[in-house]
Amino acid sequence: QKRLSIISAFHENTLKAPFVFEGSCNREVFETYLLEVLLPVVKPGQTISMDNASFHKNGNIKALIEKSAGCDLLYLQAYSPDFNPIDK
Repeated sequence: QKRLSIISAFHENTLKAPFVFEGSCNREVFETYLLEVLLPVVKPGQTISMDNASFHKNGNIKALIEKSAGCDLLYLQAYSPDFNPIDK
């Protein structure tokens, strides 16, 4: 059985930049999502908030968001799904 997963952003009460892939997410998949889907549609100066999944914090994630896209990166407090509207 195939496992399909989706990554997306939430902006102005709307899901944006959806990315559907087969399997589970890891740093490589997430970096691909940033480079090919999310970062091309964000504007410099916007803030990207993420939970504390390990693949959100490894590799080039911070540099891609802050240096390449000119956005701010904000990590949510641990175990705080109430602050993450995409978790609802």
